[in-house]
Amino acid sequence: MKSSLKAVLFAMVVSLSACGDRVSPTPTETSSPAPPKLVGASEPVVQVPQVPRVPKAEFGKAPIVEIAMPTKYVDIIKLGNELVAKGEHPRARELFEAAAKLDKKQAEPHIELARSYITTGDRSLAIKSANKAVKLAPESSQAYNTLGRAELLRHSYEDALIAFRQATELNADNVWAWNNLGYTNLLLKRYQDAADALVEATSRKGATAFMWNNLGTAYEHLDELDDARVAFEAGGKLGSSQAKASRKRLEGVDTIIVMRTDKPAVEHSYETAEPMPDMPDPEIDDVTEEITEEDVDGELAPKVEESGVEVKIETVVDEVILDDDLN
Repeated sequence: MKSSLKAVLFAMVVSLSACGDRVSPTPTETSSPAPPKLVGASEPVVQVPQVPRVPKAEFGKAPIVEIAMPTKYVDIIKLGNELVAKGEHPRARELFEAAAKLDKKQAEPHIELARSYITTGDRSLAIKSANKAVKLAPESSQAYNTLGRAELLRHSYEDALIAFRQATELNADNVWAWNNLGYTNLLLKRYQDAADALVEATSRKGATAFMWNNLGTAYEHLDELDDARVAFEAGGKLGSSQAKASRKRLEGVDTIIVMRTDKPAVEHSYETAEPMPDMPDPEIDDVTEEITEEDVDGELAPKVEESGVEVKIETVVDEVILDDDLN
């Protein structure tokens, strides 16, 4: 009897302990368990393409998208030129410098660097890159034309003329070099030399409207007004508003020569005259002002009146690139 009672009491104690209160744990965020390691085999790895990181844009500015560096020389130059066209010169220069390291014998990266520096007005760097290009490709008309533009940027007019002449000697069809040679002579008021060079430019394939306008300007200063009108008209037909205005201004004009006398000067102006561009500093070497000399009878020699027309130089594309330009 006692053994039976003990057994019943023991069963009740076990039952009560099993019915005690339980505290449920607070749910927390869990991560997926790591997959078990496979022995002797491996699961296929799925490659997820990485999305290029776009830097946070500054206020008022578009975000700069990172561009992968091409591995081929040609592709690097092409991408660099595309960035230059967008005005992204610092990034373009990184590509040109990379191209120069990739092929140290090529002058093209240094030409493109010089052009970029010319566009942004970095004179010393433009000269350095252009000289490097000439050193690598001494037979390149394109390299010398770029050097001339760099010399022109720092107002070294005589050095610019030497470079442009060399460019035309290396490639007589380099229309840009002929124009730049004529433009530099216009700045130096050497109008006949300017006209001679600009005739060469406008007689070749690729001549542009502003080249005709430059030629008309040279002829006007030489008082060859019939030729000036022809040149201005040609430039106007190609789309130059400056040439159109100059052609209209010269309508019915017989001469621009003004005879100086003791009488008070009569103010002379043209209906649609445009301001003259900045001329070279008179203090610069080899640049002289026009001097009016007296003749035997004491009369003053004729003086050519400033015509008020504008001249222009190409600063974006400066040469038709031929196969033999880059050696």
